Formats: sequence, structure tokens, C-alpha cells
Amino acid sequence: MGLKIRNGRSFDRVGAPHGHGRRAWRREAVEFAALFVAAGIAHLFSTALGHRRSGALMLVVLGGVLCAIVSAHIWLTHRRDHHGRPSSSRTDPAPEAALPAARLWRVRARVRETPGQLAALAAATAALGGNILSLSTQSDTDGTVDELHVQLPEPVTAPTLVDALTAAGGRSVRVRPATVRELVDPVTRALLLASWAGEDPRRLPVALAALLEARLLPDTGDRVDRVERETLSLTTPTGDRVRLHRPGLPFTATETARALALLGRAHRSAPARPA
Repeated sequence: MGLKIRNGRSFDRVGAPHGHGRRAWRREAVEFAALFVAAGIAHLFSTALGHRRSGALMLVVLGGVLCAIVSAHIWLTHRRDHHGRPSSSRTDPAPEAALPAARLWRVRARVRETPGQLAALAAATAALGGNILSLSTQSDTDGTVDELHVQLPEPVTAPTLVDALTAAGGRSVRVRPATVRELVDPVTRALLLASWAGEDPRRLPVALAALLEARLLPDTGDRVDRVERETLSLTTPTGDRVRLHRPGLPFTATETARALALLGRAHRSAPARPA
């Protein structure tokens, strides 16, 4: 047989649906009929004009008019599509420069050892439109110190942030501008600095300053409390004193322990002195 049944529908030998072939045959018959009608009308029209002296000229003029109309239609359609299509600049998202400017702050606050205290600080920061980029907890003689790096919209000032965190339960809140370099993991920074200082003991003061993000001060011989104040005094394995100063952020007991650990690492790797 010339037909096959597939899924309840008839198909011919090449796999085309039987109903689809019947519709295609009807469409082709209509197209042939339209072609014959158009040819007959053209013959009658040309015969009627051919008996006139200007018949040929009229045919040429009518053909030119039709060509002009078609060309004008194509040009107008192309122009409408070109101008009607939205430009890429209108659909592109707004550039980053259009976003509100933001600043990075380094925040330290002493907190009570009660559940939800850190969540209260985070909620106060979020209420100002801020985003906490890093968080660490450090032990100190007076309790726990939370250190945060917060990104805030530029209109928000440091006093505004201090007031908000104090109202949320923070004590002794300290805020100062920060840089992106401070977002490096403290453990990674300590390992890199220890390796760098171990290659040359003379690098130790600079490594300590980089570890604690402080400034080196000349040794004047005076004694400074190592914890409560903003200046930290340490002694290197060679007997030299290193004084570090960091205004606005007093050194915690955890940071002092980190500095002493770096000194111990440098002492183990220091070359022996000649007798």
C-alpha cells in the first residue's frame, strides 16, 4: 500500500502526512489558476493598448510607476524598522558609575557576651544601607572586640555610624577609613609576612607594622602600656625595640599575641651570632 498509519494519521511512503499533501495540491492548483487569470488580463490589457499609437509607451510608463511604488514601499518599511528598533544604549543596564558612591570603614566595638548582640550590630549597619564585608572576633582584657569592615553609602559619616552601633549595644565604638587591602585574611597575611621576615631579620619591624596595620615610631626609650593605648612596644630577637602606633584603634590582646608569635618565628629562623 502507498500509505502508512502512524499515531492515528495517514502518511505516504516518504513520511509526509496525507492531509498535508492534499492541502499542498490544492494550494498549487489555486496558484496555477491565478497565474492563468493574470496572464489573460495582461493579454487583454496589452491587446487593447496595442491598437493605440501610444500603447507601448503607456505600458512602459505603467511598469516604471509600479517599480517606483514597490521601491518606495521597501524603503519606507526598512526605515520604519530601523528607527522603531530600540537602540542598544537604551536597553543596556546603567553603568557602575551611576551607582551611589560608597566608602569602606573599619569598625571596632566591644560587645557583651549575650545572644543576639552581633545580630543587633549587623541590623544597625543594614539600617544605614551598609554591607559587612568581613568580620572577626578578638579577645581583649575588657572582653570581646568585634572588628568589621563595612561598606556604606558616601553620605553616611563616621559619627552617624558610631551613634547607630552604640544605640545597638556596642561599647567603645571606634571607626576609621579603611582600604581594600585590609580585607586580606589575617592568617594569610601573617604567614606571608612571617616567611618574608624570616628571609632577612632586618625586615621584622616592617613586617610587624604590616601585620598590625600600624605606623613605625622612632624609639625614644619611654615605656608605653602595650594594651590600653594606641602605641605598642616590642623587643626583637636582636634586642632592638620596635614601637608601633595606630591612632583610633587601640591594640587588642589578640593582636599583641600575633605580634609576639611573629617575633618568636623570627627568633627561631634568625642566624646564630658569631662568638
